[in-house]
Amino acid sequence: MDAPDMSSFPIAQYFLGGYLSKSEDSTNFPKDDLPGVLARFETLFTNVLSSLSLSREQLKRRPEFNFDSGDAANLEGGIAILRVMEALRLDGFADVALVSPRKGEQGADITCTRAGSKICLEVKAVTKQSRGRDGLFYEEQLYEKVREQVGKAARQLAASGEALGCNIKLIAFVVNWFEQSILLVESDYQQIVNKLERHGDTESLNGVDGVLFVTKMGQRFLFLNERGKQIDV
Repeated sequence: MDAPDMSSFPIAQYFLGGYLSKSEDSTNFPKDDLPGVLARFETLFTNVLSSLSLSREQLKRRPEFNFDSGDAANLEGGIAILRVMEALRLDGFADVALVSPRKGEQGADITCTRAGSKICLEVKAVTKQSRGRDGLFYEEQLYEKVREQVGKAARQLAASGEALGCNIKLIAFVVNWFEQSILLVESDYQQIVNKLERHGDTESLNGVDGVLFVTKMGQRFLFLNERGKQIDV
């Protein structure tokens, strides 16, 4: 399939042209809003490259940001990391940086600083390719999906946090589900975190100091435990 005309969006074309030539992805790139979607990607890529002081070639050399395979899950996972980096920048976190993974290990995706603390973040995407369980309210659907991922994320943070010298560990969930993003409010996300804290087994928030939600609509909700509140300035 031929990629759409992206000449007005050169940075988005560099990262997404190969993907769109191989994948007819109407979910992430609806034809009736394609210019708007590409404009938002152009802004995101431009802002992240500027804040990281990286060239587009340097960023694309990292496999999580090379989308030429046409794999939708890889696209949403990589874009989720970039969206969290932009959210951190907008919320006043400093020294936002990508973590260079050590061979054969999985760990944090991002480090940053705030209020004298070094922070590690593991990013998980609630992708459009997934769906909530039928018969549950929207909050419950999202809770179940988050719970599926939180244990692995906590273990990844534990494995890399000490090596990176981080004293605060956060999990960031990028919520790409449309209904949850437009209908759930801050108190709903707080309830999800409360349930995770009460869960108390290997799928809980043990060792994690906070949870950041970034919604499809750009809302940002950060919930911190007592230790994490040292960065709440």
